[in-house]
Amino acid sequence: MKQFFITFFANLAALLFVFGGPLLLLTILIIATFSVSHHNQPTVSIERGSILVFDMSLNVADAPEHAEPGSALTALTGGDNAKNVTLRSLTTALAKAAKDDRIKGLLLTGSFEPSDFGTGYASLKELREAIQNFKNSGKTVYAYLEAPSTRDYYVASVASVIYMNPYGEMEIPGLASVKMYYAGLFQKYGIDVQVTRVGKYKSAVEPYILNKMSDADREETEKLLSDIWSEFVSAISTSRKIDPATFQQLVNDEGYIKPESALSAKLIDKLAYFGDVLTELGKVAPSSDFATVPLPFKQINITDYVSAGRTPSLVGEKGGDQVAVLYFEGEIVDGQGETSNIGGDRFAQELRKLRKNDDIKAVVLRVNSPGGSAFASEVIQREVIALKAKKPVIVSMGAYAASGGYWISTYADHIFAEPNTLTGSIGVFGLFMDFQKLGNDFGITWDTAKTNNYSDFETISRPKTPQELALAQARVDDLYSKFLQKVSDSRGIPIEALQLIAQGRVWAGNEALNLKLIDEIGGLQDAITYAAAKAKLGQRYKVKEYPEELSLAESLAKLLNSQETPVTHAKLDPLTRQFLKMKSDLKSLQDFNDPTGMYARLPIGFEIK
Repeated sequence: MKQFFITFFANLAALLFVFGGPLLLLTILIIATFSVSHHNQPTVSIERGSILVFDMSLNVADAPEHAEPGSALTALTGGDNAKNVTLRSLTTALAKAAKDDRIKGLLLTGSFEPSDFGTGYASLKELREAIQNFKNSGKTVYAYLEAPSTRDYYVASVASVIYMNPYGEMEIPGLASVKMYYAGLFQKYGIDVQVTRVGKYKSAVEPYILNKMSDADREETEKLLSDIWSEFVSAISTSRKIDPATFQQLVNDEGYIKPESALSAKLIDKLAYFGDVLTELGKVAPSSDFATVPLPFKQINITDYVSAGRTPSLVGEKGGDQVAVLYFEGEIVDGQGETSNIGGDRFAQELRKLRKNDDIKAVVLRVNSPGGSAFASEVIQREVIALKAKKPVIVSMGAYAASGGYWISTYADHIFAEPNTLTGSIGVFGLFMDFQKLGNDFGITWDTAKTNNYSDFETISRPKTPQELALAQARVDDLYSKFLQKVSDSRGIPIEALQLIAQGRVWAGNEALNLKLIDEIGGLQDAITYAAAKAKLGQRYKVKEYPEELSLAESLAKLLNSQETPVTHAKLDPLTRQFLKMKSDLKSLQDFNDPTGMYARLPIGFEIK
């Protein structure tokens, strides 16, 4: 800390010399606010008989948030940056609350807003099970819904009592994956895309070269949606004690289910306005402090409960030995990467640190990635193998752990996934773009001098020749063979059998279990428990999460150097949503930085609605 302040004020002096008064004023404001926020933080109190309130508009992410633009300034000003919350913090809080005699029940409200890697169906299944366990402890779970989506109802269906607004509707028409295709756009502006790939189902590049789904992609996507929907229907019918066929028929007939139909079908228990629900909860957990609480009953927000730090400890939270949880979330890219993706070199370094840390007795890799750079995936995998030689390595798969995400997972001692995890996609592709026509249209031309046949292979100034494409295909074929061999060696699946289930095909968790691509159905806590048992730690160990969070100084540096806009979680209108989806799809091209030009990745733009 001393060195931090020395460096801070040395840099500040230099900046003041250049920018003068305005920066001085800003600095004084920041330091003053920092002082106030750190000396006047209110203590969270939990009244006996409180209701734990869970606003489902939170973005449930796997990995802890690492200095998103604006978060440092929010921290300095004492603001609430709790729109992002980790899955493990929620499930841990719910497990503690189940044993906390101050907590009387749980209220679910709000609506999930899906994001790139947060709030996936696999994470929601773990959250749903944690709520079910809370309910099994003998405490009541209430849910108030207005226009619940499939995600909302999947979680809320475990509630003891489900209220629904009489003017709402259940937006549960089934699952769909709507993809955007850019071939026409590229052709219009003179951008040519050429690909080499292996695998009938390796459709990752198709949005850039086609204007609709290929037959193979449609077959694969429809099977995945069917598998995930089947798990959803099974979960709903079990929780609500209704016939699956009747529920299916209702969805097919109505799509957007009216409140009266939902009540008649026993999907909900009562029609009520929010004020009526508050009145009922006021009777369950009466409070006289109406002036300072947002809802008129004894309550604590789940994010406050997570941060309170005064709840009863769980078994496995104390002791000297550690189980490390390393989060792999986002696209896999070559080099260091950013906090929003998986840089191969950066995560290889993290794995080396865990291997050399003698306090860490086992490691859980939480993988939530569609893949990306094959080269970076191999860099990471080599360190996973080295780590496994010294201590147990267990994988917990999130919403996605496919292609490169599977590549980095396959050598683990044991692999957990949820029924609705997307995994497999064992295949490889290469993608090449040229801007010759676009340049020519603007009067730009290129010319080349070279020493050998393939000297200008990587140029974007012309299409690849047939000989160059043949070379690229041979490289992809070779890498695919190596991928197959790795999976065969690590999973004990003969190459002949593996050929039938690879081909770039994506599988849902239950199918992956049948095909021996994973070992067990389960979530992150199951993986942690298994890792501790594998390391023979008994009941006394710590769980520590990696990568470690950035310091305040690092967060401020990121904020000052960032050109991004702080992330918000307001419900988006359809036009904005489509624009952001297009932006996300095209941004994937930025992450295609593999030095060999070859990738193991899920289909671009794959999103379940």
